[in-house]
Amino acid sequence: MAKNYSSDGSTVNFVAPTGGAVAGQPCVLGQMVVMPLGSGLKGTPLVGVTNGAWNVPVAPGLKQGAKVSVLAGALVADGTPDSVPFGKLLSDESGGVAEALLVQ
Repeated sequence: MAKNYSSDGSTVNFVAPTGGAVAGQPCVLGQMVVMPLGSGLKGTPLVGVTNGAWNVPVAPGLKQGAKVSVLAGALVADGTPDSVPFGKLLSDESGGVAEALLVQ
């Protein structure tokens, strides 16, 4: 039996980066995106979720099934300069929000 298993990877402990982290707002850690379960200033130890469906702020006009990335805590069209891949939209944008599937 394997003795090096550590977890299912659905959560990760991290330290809030520059600018801090806000619960439920996508947070970029290098090339990984997590959804923080709590909020904190830079340096605060937090836990983030690495998967799942989330209702998050998105750029206007994005449609269900679109591949999206994170820029400044909101989802934008894939390929937007300086953004980091997030996943796919599960719904159309409505009122600045959409349901999105976080895919690493």
